[in-house]
Amino acid sequence: MKYMKKSFDGLEAYYSKNLTEGIILNANEASYNPPKKIIDEYLDKVKDINFNRYPDMMNSSLCYSIAKRYNVKPNEVTCGVGSDELLEVTFRAVLEVGDRVVSFSPSFSMYKVFAELAGAEFIGVNFNSDLSFNIGKMIETINKYKPKLICICSPNNPTGQVLTLNEVERIIYSTDALVLLDLAYVDFAENDLTTLATKYDNLIVYRTFSKAYALSSIRCGYAIARHDNINLINAVKAPFSLSVQSQMLAEIAIKNYRLYKPLIEEVKSERTRLYNELKNLGLNVYPSEANFLFVVMDDKINDELLRNKIYIRKFANTKYRITIGSVSENDKLIEVIKSCVQQ
Repeated sequence: MKYMKKSFDGLEAYYSKNLTEGIILNANEASYNPPKKIIDEYLDKVKDINFNRYPDMMNSSLCYSIAKRYNVKPNEVTCGVGSDELLEVTFRAVLEVGDRVVSFSPSFSMYKVFAELAGAEFIGVNFNSDLSFNIGKMIETINKYKPKLICICSPNNPTGQVLTLNEVERIIYSTDALVLLDLAYVDFAENDLTTLATKYDNLIVYRTFSKAYALSSIRCGYAIARHDNINLINAVKAPFSLSVQSQMLAEIAIKNYRLYKPLIEEVKSERTRLYNELKNLGLNVYPSEANFLFVVMDDKINDELLRNKIYIRKFANTKYRITIGSVSENDKLIEVIKSCVQQ
């Protein structure tokens, strides 16, 4: 990469193999498709699109529907190409070279990448030994390094642990920095912290249609915050980034969010079943409120899963993240792991 600027020499491309067959449990995608009513309504409307025209740059109709869902004002919402785009835009809008970003670690890997792209220093705060959030250490780190941005993912990716409302507010109160609260997996958790979004002037909440809404393919996410912070994002975000089709399908989904409840409940039920099955097999499995489990297991088990075309996400030192699949997919996963453990 001879044209890469020197400060980016250590960066590597984010890569996830495009798998089209087998049991795919490595990307935290939904194990189900959107409800039929949502797809039918989309197919009925898509034929009326004026394909020669640019999309609504402000995503007005979609923002209105999201605002109605969460009882906020439409100008307190913005949308983008996944929550990833909105997070990156926030980093670019806020950070100057030499600024600091603090986040729990391990967490969503792109926080560190976005910080480095902005020329900022990334500082990770380790979890407790049981992978629970170390709030005291986070506040101590904030006080020591005076970061410009603080990133919190709850439920955390890849560990699945959650913060309480009180813990998030302790972090917010401890700093003048902008706190980015990433709630990509919150639909699978017991408590939704989206209610905090417009309560504080140093908070932005990020959500996505890629997980519980089973719309990874349309790459649509949104942020909710006070109007000034939404303006901060909109001032830097590229125009026309979200297609007409993505806006349309996302709006239909958010209007019909109640249709997802039984699908989400099935994921939660399967999460409990898979957790118990893996624990009973002697594996070290951590409690999760996301649509995945974080597991410590021998690499030989993963080798056997791969031979059976079952794909999970590997992290360092025998640590794995397993997306909750369908009942039949989880049955097969358990069967293969059991055969390895009982050998």
